[in-house]
Amino acid sequence: MKSLILLTIMVLLSMSYTEARTFRVITRTESHRAHEEEVELENLISDTSFDGKYFKIVKGKSSEAIAFDAPKDLTFRAATTYFHLTKARNYFINHVKSSFVSQSEKITVRIEHTNQFSELGHFAHDNLDPQFNNALTIPAGTGLSSRGIQPWGTEIWFRPQKKVHISDLNVNNLQSQEFKVLMRGFRNQIHMQSLQRFLASSISILIAGGTPHPFSPDNFMRTAGSSVIMEFGYQFYDPIAKATSRKWYWLDTALVPEIIYHEYSHAALSDKLELSHSTAIIEGMADFFAGQISGSPKLAKHIKKYNTFNGKNAKRKQDYMIQFEMGDYANTDFVFGLLWEVKNILGQEQGEAFMYELRNTITTNSTIRGELVEGLIKTCEKVCKDPFNDKIIILKALNSRGI
Repeated sequence: MKSLILLTIMVLLSMSYTEARTFRVITRTESHRAHEEEVELENLISDTSFDGKYFKIVKGKSSEAIAFDAPKDLTFRAATTYFHLTKARNYFINHVKSSFVSQSEKITVRIEHTNQFSELGHFAHDNLDPQFNNALTIPAGTGLSSRGIQPWGTEIWFRPQKKVHISDLNVNNLQSQEFKVLMRGFRNQIHMQSLQRFLASSISILIAGGTPHPFSPDNFMRTAGSSVIMEFGYQFYDPIAKATSRKWYWLDTALVPEIIYHEYSHAALSDKLELSHSTAIIEGMADFFAGQISGSPKLAKHIKKYNTFNGKNAKRKQDYMIQFEMGDYANTDFVFGLLWEVKNILGQEQGEAFMYELRNTITTNSTIRGELVEGLIKTCEKVCKDPFNDKIIILKALNSRGI
């Protein structure tokens, strides 16, 4: 009897011990600044590793959870991802009442993982271009029994950071391109105004018969100087920007809370939005819910120690461009900003429910100008408290963005 009581006490002590553990992680302050603090990790089922009821954090291709006594930089990343994934899961269960999330299987989370994803083999061969400075959520797979590859569930992969020179980056700097488009229009306008001033001045001099000569260099520079300066700035914008911009970039995805929320949102929305490839719709939806979880329209900002890229801002006003439909531009913040604006029109509570319902009327392959617009209208008919007026307001907002 005494042995049974002693065993019961030991079990209870073990349960209370594994229920919450305190670790150092990256969090956000009320002003949305990044800082480090000690937090409790919930729902751990191990007292020696980052193995929990809903998440298991592993390193690379390992199947074993990272131990609590692993190197500090590794446990720092493991604890941060575990903490914010738990926060994201709680959001989808408590705020949007997702039965899909509440019934989902435990997710394996890989940090410091460099392999590419293979739909057949789970992990691509080690020699194939190792990946850095990004994260992705992969769909479950059936494996390949003939090659000894076991089935796997939905997983989230966080790549290690790597310092990369700007000359080696293969990215589309859309913000720079947008600026150049605006600059080109302004340049053309300046040229036209300068030409008009120059001709008007020359005609006046000819009529008055005065000096200097209407077509002299002095008259030309006085009336067309701003156009010359503008043309110089336009032609040399790229080399000037390159010379004055940051030279090295890196991104530690396991330590940026909004990236963690973004990747979990992919998993939480995968009951309707397939995890097949990256499109503006699937990325924009994940961005929206990452912003909701973080409580900010700005993602991956004010965290330069771990992220040297620009992050995203839902409040940055952009006009629609056909390029936004292309896969290369899937991670721009246009759709994020559009969805955030619609949420603000409807109000926080209704807007949140609206966006979760929206996933039922769009697909991963939906276009912005086509299916997304149609999906917003159909969703409003189902969710909006005043569908007629709300649809008019939403359409006005779309039109103001060039859609």
